[in-house]
Amino acid sequence: MTASARRSGLSVVPNTPPAPARRRTVHEDPTVIGQIRLAFRKQNRLATFVGALLGGGVPLASWQLAHREIDASQPFYGQIAAWLVLGGLLFSAVTVYGWSRQAFGSTAKALGYTVLLEGVLITARTSWLSVAALVVLISVNAVATGVKLALAKRG
Repeated sequence: MTASARRSGLSVVPNTPPAPARRRTVHEDPTVIGQIRLAFRKQNRLATFVGALLGGGVPLASWQLAHREIDASQPFYGQIAAWLVLGGLLFSAVTVYGWSRQAFGSTAKALGYTVLLEGVLITARTSWLSVAALVVLISVNAVATGVKLALAKRG
């Protein structure tokens, strides 16, 4: 810096390029795409597999109970199965709502999407429609649970 620049209070800033943008982690930006990327990283494959068993198994069990196991001719067994389906729907709906809220950026859309998917899962008489909902719900719950497990092993 020159003497005259020091006297006038001016400072000379070297011409440096801006710092490169730092990639945000799932902790900072837990978007749906960020979670999918994290779940399928090589070091997180086991967590994602276990997440698929734990999280993805719930919609599968709900679908099986709703479409194959509930029998109106057996009132007690049917009531228990209905409560189990309701528990599975609640478990899944919390995750699906969170993901769809991030994806759509709207609480109303997220709620509508979640109710539609969970409702189609158990009420659709068209098998391909209920199976399509099942695939989406298994995928969302599997990845979300896998990400939770992957992040837990780091901390």
